[in-house]
Amino acid sequence: MLRSIWLLGVYVAFIALGTQAPFVLTLGYVWVDTFSPQLVSYIILNDIPVAMIMGALAVGAYLLLDRRAVPHLRAITVIQLILAVWITLTSLWALFPEVAWGKWDWAFKTLLFSAFIPFVIRSRVQIEAFLQVYMLSLAANLIPYGGKMLLSGGGYGRDYGLVAGNSGLSEGSTLAAVSVMTIPFYLFLRRHSILAPKSVLVRQLYTGLAILAGLTTLATFERTGLVGLLTLGGALLLKSRRKVLTLIVGLIMAGLTTFVTSGAWTSRISTIGQYQTEASAYARILVWKWTLGFVQSYPLGGGFGTYLADRIEFQDDSVRMGVAFHSVYFELLGEQGWPGLAMFLSLAGFSLYGLQRSIRQARAYPELVWYRDLCSTLQVSLVILLVCGSFIGIAFQPMFHYLFALSASVAEYVRRVASGTSNELVGGRRPTLALATWRDRSQSSLTR
Repeated sequence: MLRSIWLLGVYVAFIALGTQAPFVLTLGYVWVDTFSPQLVSYIILNDIPVAMIMGALAVGAYLLLDRRAVPHLRAITVIQLILAVWITLTSLWALFPEVAWGKWDWAFKTLLFSAFIPFVIRSRVQIEAFLQVYMLSLAANLIPYGGKMLLSGGGYGRDYGLVAGNSGLSEGSTLAAVSVMTIPFYLFLRRHSILAPKSVLVRQLYTGLAILAGLTTLATFERTGLVGLLTLGGALLLKSRRKVLTLIVGLIMAGLTTFVTSGAWTSRISTIGQYQTEASAYARILVWKWTLGFVQSYPLGGGFGTYLADRIEFQDDSVRMGVAFHSVYFELLGEQGWPGLAMFLSLAGFSLYGLQRSIRQARAYPELVWYRDLCSTLQVSLVILLVCGSFIGIAFQPMFHYLFALSASVAEYVRRVASGTSNELVGGRRPTLALATWRDRSQSSLTR
């Protein structure tokens, strides 16, 4: 009961603060969408459409109270909107309409709200607040899993997280990928946070969250997690100025990982190279081959749930039907066809290129070292998801599209700095501002 009352208080607090600073309502939606308080509450929140209410309030508050410094419409936002229209069209001709419209309901909302985020998240404080809320909401899933790893050693297919099940962050491979993705963000916040108090304790908190994220990855016993950790190590080595030291530290960490993990973990991970005899890995390869054949007849895709039509034949003559795609790219190809895959790859390409371009632009401002580090962090985390996404079907889950949206926000931030329209101190000066309205003044302490 106390937990339910506390969660209700947090929900109401987001709404109350949003009356003074409308962008807080967007943070509230991110919290609801990630933490899912309705799933762990026993009163009130579990009986009302908490996400719909918070989302409607966020959009409404922006339209009525916060339409200032409207950002340039970027390719990322446009593509997300086009993709939202496209998944609606493919659902009209879907092979399994009932399944398709069920997935469309949440995928469409994810795309629309992600496209909305750059309009609201504009200043440094807003960008960090978004990261803080998103990363701490994810931590609610990492802390119990990583903690239980220390106590029991983890295990494949176990429900150690905040909620049980086999979807979203409750699914082992997805949780493993997201856990690795969060590590660069926790390290970034440890170094550059301006919202958290400057203290040794806070820095240790972020370090602890990064360690717990790594432990959670190991505790899932998922091979996707290992792929993610290797990708993280490679990205850090590539970006590091002290490559030899980074390589040595990486080798030491790999050795410690082998030492502290159990024989069961080693046995599970070792099957990564035995795809022809390991059933789940071989099934993925077969369903990918089926998908390539399917799109020859359905180049525009078969709509959400197309995998239910597959028929996979194994070498021992056994047959399985309805095998999931287990890959972002084949999920998009089978369900949304070549156009859907092209749009997703364009989102990834524009995001990575835009972040690199933003890093180059920010070099003219020595005070923006935090910004350059953030862009690098976004690049690394996005690459981790793109690599891990080769083995899990998470194309329309928020983790991808929130990073795409944040890439658009940070690109707009440096454009405003370069054009002199930012209201933040850069290079020891503040650009000239137009006369602020009462609403601007009431929010200045939260948005600057």
